[in-house]
Amino acid sequence: MRIFRENIVSPENLFVVKEERFKYNDFPFHAHAEYEIILILEGTGQRIVGDSITEFSAADLCMFGANLPHTFYTRGLSKNEAIKQVVIQFNENFLGAGFFDRKPFMAIKDLLQRSSQGIVFNEKTKAALTQKITALVNKNATETVIELLNILHLLSQSADYTLLSSPGFLHDLNFDDSSRMSKVYDYILENFKRDLSLDEVASVAYLSPSAFCRYFKKFTRKTLSEFLIDLRIGYACKLLQNNNMGISQISLDSGFNNVSYFNRKFKAVKGETPMEYQKHFLIKRAN
Repeated sequence: MRIFRENIVSPENLFVVKEERFKYNDFPFHAHAEYEIILILEGTGQRIVGDSITEFSAADLCMFGANLPHTFYTRGLSKNEAIKQVVIQFNENFLGAGFFDRKPFMAIKDLLQRSSQGIVFNEKTKAALTQKITALVNKNATETVIELLNILHLLSQSADYTLLSSPGFLHDLNFDDSSRMSKVYDYILENFKRDLSLDEVASVAYLSPSAFCRYFKKFTRKTLSEFLIDLRIGYACKLLQNNNMGISQISLDSGFNNVSYFNRKFKAVKGETPMEYQKHFLIKRAN
């Protein structure tokens, strides 16, 4: 994938609100100056935010701070490749310079600061805001400004969230070196379901294995092995949710050659075994 700076909000607009549909999502790992709220209405896949790799599904609600690299990736990862989403994008000063520095809006200011790590909101907040966010698409400009401020207020009051990326990730990020890492990310996403050696991936970056290890960990805060495990576990979660394959086959299809190792790593990452994860997911979906 290519990490690039995207320009979104034109000078004549305060912000952008849009509903989007894609046959699949393989959008590049990207960053932009705007803050972004994304509500996923349809689709499942992998979400990469900063140095975080997690799975996403319908009804996911996220917020990303300015210049935080991120992408949602679905191509080839599940049967539900198609994406439908509502996206809100705005600059910090869309209501005027220093607007959120005023005392009544300090909670929103804090929300904007927290979003520098990426935020995924959990069940209670999603339930309260899904209808409000989807309704924005059909409101007029004045109504949208008022309702967006209300949405930001409600998000700022929520304690029902998880931070995604590591603190300080943006501080260490070097966009000038993005082309090399773009190729590495792209290669890993295309090939993580099979054996990948350090030498093989290092060659994509034209680095020696030892130099690549230092380079990769500085960028992702993970070793290549840790990054691959997170990616493979996320993919395995999607296969478990589909409930049409055995654990052994899911292990192989996710890039693990040993079922015992798969079970051990899955529990280390998710806090439960693959079978327990599948059981809890199916019960939750049935309810």
